Amino acid sequence: MIRVALTTDDLERLQVANTPDFGYELALGGSQLADRTCDRRLAAWRLEVARSWNPHHNRLFDLYTHLYIPAFFDQIAHAAPAGIDPESPPATAHLRDLARSGALTPFTRALADGHAGSVGTLNGILTDFRTRAVDPYRRRITSAVATASATASVRSTIGGTDDLLNSLHPSIRWDGRELRLNTVVDAEESLEGRPLIFQPTALATRIMFDPLDDSVTVIYPATTGAITPDPDLDAPPRGLVSLLGATRAAALVTVVRTPALTTGRLAATLGVSAAAASRHATVLRESGLIATVRNGQTVHHAPTRLGTDLVHGSTTDNQPT
Repeated sequence: MIRVALTTDDLERLQVANTPDFGYELALGGSQLADRTCDRRLAAWRLEVARSWNPHHNRLFDLYTHLYIPAFFDQIAHAAPAGIDPESPPATAHLRDLARSGALTPFTRALADGHAGSVGTLNGILTDFRTRAVDPYRRRITSAVATASATASVRSTIGGTDDLLNSLHPSIRWDGRELRLNTVVDAEESLEGRPLIFQPTALATRIMFDPLDDSVTVIYPATTGAITPDPDLDAPPRGLVSLLGATRAAALVTVVRTPALTTGRLAATLGVSAAAASRHATVLRESGLIATVRNGQTVHHAPTRLGTDLVHGSTTDNQPT
């Protein structure tokens, strides 16, 4: 049990993240594979990932113990990833914890020593793991996190901070003075002026507490149903079609999928005239979903952050209900 005393200022600064932290998703996904038991909600995900798992990548599990889960996979978890930095504070702290608990293996000892070969091996393992365990599920994960955050916002609006904190997860409890987190670690913590961030995480099955220099994060499960592969991005999700109409939804998906898309190519993809494609693009632009740049006689379209989030955040597939 972790206990955190919260002041009025702490409560005013707390927030619930509305977008995923894919570093946590990747790290906790590894935890699901390392653990022989699995939450029923993640059973289909685990089975699909395990089906194509390379046994030579089992060295990843050397980074996990019952108490310690790595929290330094953020760079490799991005859609355009960079390599991990074994000398970053989160990485060195994790490897130090493994050493103190006597859990270092030859592989993690080489990582702690900064051995280039071991770092390259871990990067390769994590890149392959990300392409199998996270990338095909990004839209589902994004939607799960957004739904959890929106639910928390509604709770806060209706019942205030007290209701918000006591509704996030059964393992999170607030008595008006002290926040209690049902974790595997027993400790008393202080925010010391740092903001408290609650991070819903689709691949989490338990509470985690991650104190950083500039913030403190509580990771908790975003329990919104099974995590299944995203529908084909080429086919607009039903929810997006209901919101924008079939052709305009397809236009937005096409712009998100194709960098610097021209109006002519948009028209060809949609099977409509150039004039019709231009009209659809105008509506999307005026709605703040795409941006348009003219280069001579050619017009190029690109998605805004709002447009991208709208496409990737929708997970309703095209199967009949």
